[in-house]
Amino acid sequence: MKRYLFHIVLYLVIVLPSQYLNAQSESEDVSTNSQYWLDYNMKYSINEYKSVSGFAGVRSISPHIYTKLVLVPTYNIRHLNSLKFLNLKEPIIHSFHLGAGLFYTNNIDEVDDFEFRLMQGFQIFTPKVKGIFLKNYVRLEERFQKTLTDSPWSFGLRMRYKISTVFEWKKKGTAFDKGLYLPMSVEFFFNLKNSDRYNDQIRITPGIGYKFNNDWRCELSFSYHNTKNTSEDDQTTNDFVFRLRLFRSNIKHGLFISNKDDQLKEMIE
Repeated sequence: MKRYLFHIVLYLVIVLPSQYLNAQSESEDVSTNSQYWLDYNMKYSINEYKSVSGFAGVRSISPHIYTKLVLVPTYNIRHLNSLKFLNLKEPIIHSFHLGAGLFYTNNIDEVDDFEFRLMQGFQIFTPKVKGIFLKNYVRLEERFQKTLTDSPWSFGLRMRYKISTVFEWKKKGTAFDKGLYLPMSVEFFFNLKNSDRYNDQIRITPGIGYKFNNDWRCELSFSYHNTKNTSEDDQTTNDFVFRLRLFRSNIKHGLFISNKDDQLKEMIE
């Protein structure tokens, strides 16, 4: 089964994108586009129960109509209190997250855009089934957008729900310190109040990753996004996103990560 899964991921990440790009070159219609995201992700311990994380990245699109710069810091709190009357060994909610985001869009033929975002969320892990954990991430976002003119700020509100997992390629040992893995996720967006721009609907993301050691790993993914780009009409775009992510972490053994299960959970985005 692992061999078939690996071939499927390779097809989605390498073969299908190349076919799509050949077709894309025949048309400049941005309603179906390719995007390229590159980001550096970090996570550092504050103490046994708290950490800070975030990423900085750059995003571009073909046809090239903009370049976007992104900075997202997050404060993470591990939840340790379980419901005693249910006799649970682990709390239902794994962690809470508070964050902010800065998004600057350098448009080629239009006025540049800026977005400031506030985020509050929590994560729930399902019990392990056949060695696989599923992470459920629920997040509320308040979005403040403005074009770099004298125009006023606009406000948007949305809820995000992402379910994600990683598949360990070779299951061996009592720790996962190095090796190949397959990250996968599906994310749904519920726009409670549409923003002026970039109202995502759904993201489907298969990928492939490699862990070099407990500090460094990288991921390459190819995802499909369906996005409603403006609040003025109901038209959506089909975005095919190539994303390369580099991760740096100093989460120490004996703090958050104490065994293989916790190592795998830590790798699920």
